[in-house]
Amino acid sequence: MKQKTVIPGSNICEQRQSRWIQRRGTIVLIPMLCLVLSLAVIGGLLKQTSIELKQLKKEQYLTQANWLADAAAQRAVRKLREEQNYTGETWTLLPEEIGGKFPGSIVIEINRSPQNNQSITIRTLASYPSKGLERVRVIREWPSKLSNTISKN
Repeated sequence: MKQKTVIPGSNICEQRQSRWIQRRGTIVLIPMLCLVLSLAVIGGLLKQTSIELKQLKKEQYLTQANWLADAAAQRAVRKLREEQNYTGETWTLLPEEIGGKFPGSIVIEINRSPQNNQSITIRTLASYPSKGLERVRVIREWPSKLSNTISKN
């Protein structure tokens, strides 16, 4: 029979080695948790930034559509001064003409009152961009009265 020789303190070495392995796992785990948490925070910030950029783009499109609707009303007034039988049109603008990235389109309608021929309503439907899923539409109506005098400017 073989006898095992027990070296005093060898059991302590095994315990130290076991503790070192456990500590090494903890040392790796803590930075990994920090990395996961920081990535979660950065991901949330990126998502919020993306949402804010989309909202900003929508607001820009809405502002451009409002300007187009106002410009269309001014155009309708000028055309009515030149020609009282003006009934409206579809006005398409290129990006270079409006200083934007996309073309815009406006439908101008002149609705005349059946009771009073001098009473009209200018209705504009402005779309910016003129085509696309992110298009913004603005509908405006301006009641007005025609004057008897036609001025040419």
